Amino acid sequence: MPAGHLKCLFNNSCVRSLTPQPAYADVEPLLLSRHRSAIAAYMHRMRAPAGALSGKMLSYHMGWSDEAGRPLQVKTGKLIRPALCLWAAAACGSEPDAALPAAAAVEWFHNFTLVHDDIQDGDRRRHGRETVWSIWGVAQGINTGDAMHALAFLSLASSGADPARALAAIRAVGEAGLQVIEGQCLDMALEGRTEAALRDYLRMVNAKTGALLGGALEAGALLGGAEPQRARLFRLAGRLLGTAFQIQDDALGIFGDPSVTGKSASGDADRQKMTYPVIAGMSAASPAQRRRLRDIFRIPSEETGTNLRTVLEEIGCDRITRATAQRYAQKAVAAAARAGIPRTAIDEFEEVAYYVATRNR
Repeated sequence: MPAGHLKCLFNNSCVRSLTPQPAYADVEPLLLSRHRSAIAAYMHRMRAPAGALSGKMLSYHMGWSDEAGRPLQVKTGKLIRPALCLWAAAACGSEPDAALPAAAAVEWFHNFTLVHDDIQDGDRRRHGRETVWSIWGVAQGINTGDAMHALAFLSLASSGADPARALAAIRAVGEAGLQVIEGQCLDMALEGRTEAALRDYLRMVNAKTGALLGGALEAGALLGGAEPQRARLFRLAGRLLGTAFQIQDDALGIFGDPSVTGKSASGDADRQKMTYPVIAGMSAASPAQRRRLRDIFRIPSEETGTNLRTVLEEIGCDRITRATAQRYAQKAVAAAARAGIPRTAIDEFEEVAYYVATRNR
């Protein structure tokens, strides 16, 4: 990646002054692809039987088959959580494979939440394909998510690590999972609340997105041999990176190119989601702009997404949001560095942090 990008990302004055940021990152870091085949193979081996209906629906969601059950290969996710779980184990001096059960577990849990989120949000498409519930119905979508939840903990239980470390990893993922669900509850409760404050948003996103990334890094570090106090620094780094990820995701939901992101540019607005650009816009807007924003949410129309983007760009929320995502990525790298890991490991994490905070999809 161009050196100037990292200099801008991790220079406080650059972030604070909201200097125009570089273009979206579109090159995936090597760390995210290095173990992709190993993670996929492990998850394939332990998935529900293909002959079972739950296995068929699960396989479809994961991009391993079409809706008829015929084998298929569709990239449906970035595998950031499992990749960083393995990275954490390696950063602590272990072989990455030591954390493979935890890596698979966090990816199963993440996908469990996605299947249920699609139902709750009424989303009929994900990654350019129909969602599970839109094909098999809401009830079967719930069943599919439940199967993934069960697989997450079966995977953790299959770890061959020292029992005390395995139990600590199970606890880390379980606690993170409970916070993710609370985050989803908070997200839904914030819908339409144009008076919501930044602290409300950060509380929600810290749980909804930050917790599982934090749990992934913590579990990987524990299985890699880290003591609990050191593993908590990995958890903090993951939480901060998760916040950066969600803020950038919010930006893409409004300012991104739907042909690249694969998501509607008006989906969040139609559901009256209080995303970061909206929260920041309400705070930075003039009284007249604030009234326009409230009217957009109060009187939905076919132009809701377009109108929202117009006002937020007028306020400068595209720049504000990008700068904030980058600031949280910077904090994540600083937390990881405090864990006393090799410089090469910090460099890898820094590259992922840059990608997370500036990606275009």
